[in-house]
Amino acid sequence: AAESRAPPPGCRDGAGGAGAVRAGGRDRGGRLRHRVQGAGPAERLMDVCATVRTEHEIKVTLIFEHVEQDLKTYLDKAPAPGLPPDTIKDLMRQFLRGLDFLHSNCIVHRDLKPENILVTSGGQLKLADFGLARIYSCQMALTPVVVTLWYRAPEVLLQAPYASPVDMWSGGCIFAEMVRRKPLFCGNSEADQLGKIFDMIGLPVEDEWPLEVALPRCAFPPRPPQPVEGFVPEMEPLGTQLLLEMLTFNPYKRISAYDALQHLYLQDGGAGKG
Repeated sequence: AAESRAPPPGCRDGAGGAGAVRAGGRDRGGRLRHRVQGAGPAERLMDVCATVRTEHEIKVTLIFEHVEQDLKTYLDKAPAPGLPPDTIKDLMRQFLRGLDFLHSNCIVHRDLKPENILVTSGGQLKLADFGLARIYSCQMALTPVVVTLWYRAPEVLLQAPYASPVDMWSGGCIFAEMVRRKPLFCGNSEADQLGKIFDMIGLPVEDEWPLEVALPRCAFPPRPPQPVEGFVPEMEPLGTQLLLEMLTFNPYKRISAYDALQHLYLQDGGAGKG
């Protein structure tokens, strides 16, 4: 399997804002070959966790299976004309099941993008990089600086209160990207990103615009919604319906992960036509 071709144990395999990633391995007895440097007694929490306590900080090492590629790499490697429709549906089912699990436990990921989704050689999808994930409640204030710009929900761009629907918006952008093989909204600032979003979904009505936000509705020219087919021409009609429900401006009206899993597009007998 592709996952077995991991870098040599101890090799630095990557890094992010929350820490570094190193490759490891197991001996014939199933024991880890590469031990955490300076690790004392380690407690195992589910699949693993070693804590290293120093004078100034506590380091936590999580041990996971090695997955060679993220979704972006997976899409880039797909031969033309792209992923088969059934493969996209299977990936979306897995993605939404993962999100439904998070959201049902009051966890919002907040940084969903193709680079933070892993795909094994067998086509198994895994949500990754929970560095910005938070447990939330309706009364909780969360920082507005989350999610890579192109996958950021309108309420985050406007610095309005938000919760789990931000993940569904990011998921809609990723869904479209699976079909298009390129990002859907590529803005270079918050205002430009909103403008590109409104180019497709139209400028929301006044009643839908949140109060006391960074940008007033009058900052954007009126524009009607455009057919999704102009942005994602390869998507079948039922997929278009689901995409629009995921890319609904009002987060209270945006489809949930649970409801998205019930959508006809993702059912085994779902026809391509709406």
